[in-house]
Amino acid sequence: MKFNKHLPKETQEMLEKQYKEYIKTTQMTKKEQRAVREWVKDGHSVYDNPSGAWYDGRVPVEFLSVYRDEEYIRQHTKGMNSEDARRFALEYYGWSDEEELPVQCEEVELGFHFQINENEELPFQ
Repeated sequence: MKFNKHLPKETQEMLEKQYKEYIKTTQMTKKEQRAVREWVKDGHSVYDNPSGAWYDGRVPVEFLSVYRDEEYIRQHTKGMNSEDARRFALEYYGWSDEEELPVQCEEVELGFHFQINENEELPFQ
């Protein structure tokens, strides 16, 4: 594999090894395989993504998952205006565009009343 960036030989070997193992065990279309290959040629791991997305437990979402999500959104938002496309993407990821109801914050009485005597000796004076 010819890398697009100047990377140390060890890094190139590691990325290429990851890529070869990954394509053996992961089903993907030719277009997806090309996208993964270009991602790796740019010096990235197949297990990283351009969005900086992470699963619970601080595990990065692999490139192909993010790529598939983005392709799905692109396909389903063709012809939509930017506001509708944004709403579609938010709903796809399970986020709501509706404003949250304002939370009323009042001071809570905890029952603690501290009074410090000016003449009282404090531990950190």
